[in-house]
Order: sequence, then C-alpha cells, then structure tokens
Amino acid sequence: MARRKAAALVAVTLAATGGLNGVGAGKPAAAPPPATRPCALRAAPGTSMSEGFTDGRDREYARSTGVVRALTLMVDFPDAPAPYSARERYGEFFPAVRNWFARASYGRLRYESKPVLRYIRMPRPFSTYGIGRRGYGWSAHTAMMRDLLRAADRDIDFRGYDLVNILVTPNAGPPADEAVLSVTWTGGSAATTDEGARLSRVSVIYGHDQSGARVLSHENGHVFGLPDLYAVDNFARTDNLAGQWDSMSLDWGLQGDLFAWHKWRLGWLLDSQIACLRPGPREQTYALSPIETRGGRKAVVVPFGRTRAYVLEARTARGNDGEACREGVLVYEVRTDVATGQGPITVRDAHPGTGACDFSSGAFNSLNDAPFRTGQRFRAPDAGLTVEVLGRDAAGGWRVRIRRDS
Repeated sequence: MARRKAAALVAVTLAATGGLNGVGAGKPAAAPPPATRPCALRAAPGTSMSEGFTDGRDREYARSTGVVRALTLMVDFPDAPAPYSARERYGEFFPAVRNWFARASYGRLRYESKPVLRYIRMPRPFSTYGIGRRGYGWSAHTAMMRDLLRAADRDIDFRGYDLVNILVTPNAGPPADEAVLSVTWTGGSAATTDEGARLSRVSVIYGHDQSGARVLSHENGHVFGLPDLYAVDNFARTDNLAGQWDSMSLDWGLQGDLFAWHKWRLGWLLDSQIACLRPGPREQTYALSPIETRGGRKAVVVPFGRTRAYVLEARTARGNDGEACREGVLVYEVRTDVATGQGPITVRDAHPGTGACDFSSGAFNSLNDAPFRTGQRFRAPDAGLTVEVLGRDAAGGWRVRIRRDS
C-alpha cells in the first residue's frame, strides 16, 4: 500500500505535460526465462512494474488479450457541476480508445466499454478531497472511491468488469496545463461494493489533456502492467529516454503506438514474431515488418546479462503512428531492473545532437529523428553488438544485418 501511494504522489506532481501519471507497484516473481524463450527476460524482483516477463499469475493487472470489459463512469461535484453532458464527455474518449487498442493489439484485445451516460454527483465538494497542484495519494483516492459507491452502488452493478474508468468533469481541479492529475491505481482495493466487487483497477481522468483520448490509453496501459517511461524525478530527462516513441512515455507524442517489447509482453506479438540473437559470435540478416501492421517479424531482441537487452524494430507513419516524424529502424535498450518512472527503456539516437518536428512539443524533440536508415550503423560495445541497416522493401519493412562478437 505504501509503495502504491508513493508512486502516485510522485507522478501527479509533475509539471503539466499530458498523461504522465503514476500507478501502483508490481511484485514480480524471481525466475529465469524458460529455455524456449531465452529473450523473454524475467521481471526483476523488487523492481516496481518491471519491464520483464512474469509467470502470468499476477492478478494485480488485467488480462490484455481477448475481451476486456471496462465500466466507464462520469462524475461531477457540488462545487464543480459538469458544464456539458455526460454523453459529450464520454465521446471525448470513445470510440477512440477502443480503436487505439484494436490497432495496437492487431485485434488481439477487444476493448468493450460500458458507459453510464449520466453524471454521478459526488456527495462532497471536490475541494474537500485535498486534490490540487500537488496531486493526491492513496487516502484521497480511497475517500473518493468510497464516496462514489455511496452515490452509485445502489443503481450500478460493478460486477463482471476488468477495470473501471472514471471521467471527472473537466472543471474539477486545476486545468491540465497547470497540473497533471490523471492517475491509475492497481493492486489495492480502494472500496468494495455491497455485492463484493473490488475497486482495485481504476483509471481516473481529469481535465482536458493535450493528448486527448490517448491519456486514457496511457492510463489503461498501467492496468495491463506497463510502466511509465518518462522520468519522474527530472522530467526533462525524458527527452534522453524514450521521448515520443511510446504512449507510456509521452502520450501526446507523434509516434503514438507502443514498443514491440510492450506488445510482446502483452501477448499481442507471438514468440514466432520475435527473433532472439543469443550471446556468442554470430552474424545474421533479418527482415523487419513495421510494428504498425499485422503479421511478419516485428523485432530482434539481443539480450546481454539477466536484466538487459537491445531491441530493434521498424517504425512507419501508419496506424497509431500515423503522425510519425521519421521512419526507419528504431533501436532501444530495455532494463528489467529499472523501476517505472526511472527510465526502463532508452532509445538510441541515430542522429545525436539534432531533433526534428519541433511543432510537436516545446521540448522533447531530440529523439524524433532517432531511427536508423539505409547505410547507417549502430554499435553497442557493452553487448558486443553491431547493427547495419541494409535497406527498405516495398512493404515498408527494413532489412538489417546484426553481428555479435561475444
């Protein structure tokens, strides 16, 4: 409980940047990767929301394949009555969120949202919860969820849902350009209904975020176990981490999809779509299909050590990446021993010292031109790795030659 509270308190006090929000800490089991999945690095014990794979028995998070059912509620307050209809507020997020997940998962996740198309008036003023520019913690969230049940439990059946979305009237609390309040809580039950349904996977959305509907896609990503990729302690450092290349980093970014590593963890990519280049001297050529399209090989994973791996994937301006700034082969390092909000994924920049598409953000643009293109090379001496981009095919994929010296 204390770790969940601390994680959220850090996250919601960041300067306004759109959808950068905290989530509860996971408890991964310690286990080596099975012999049949040598590149599926295991979650590091004690690392909050580790980027590693788990044994699949952690019920803290929702399943991420098949049908996922969300109960979506709109709430307002006596001192912040809604300025427009619940149907309009709901329409800011749906069907956009459902369609985003359908594209990102290649149809392997079917997101079903059940809305209650009226505002639930909370029994207490918003000001009484102590939620402001400095965010809020578990006690305030618990109080709000218990009040929500006081107002709604008799009329709404909370049973049978994988998660709950709460869309707060946007005039409650400071505007999104002054504070980031949207948050997801997992693992601990803030309240329990009369029928025994536990409010243990809840995404709460405030204000009008510059990322639009994708702030909810980001928050629901936490419900499925994905960490924050931005830097909570020094937000400017995010520009040297994942930048705009994953919605778990900057959810307003031009490149709005998820990394292949995340899609693999969530079960949206099959093992057969991931190439694993194990340690030992060898050279191999691969064809990478764009992650925004169905089918084909999506990534090459190069593990080194028990907690680190380099990943190569092809990114194009399609689907959830329709506004992508640059296309090419993206290279990034995954660390399973780095906690959420501390930079567990770092993109390697093919063009260090330059940025691109500055219109997308007042900052955080240095990695927009990160992909490697024909004739460019990436070297990682720490992994004995050399990558050469050979060229592009008619379908938008890329061919790469990879050599390991050790």
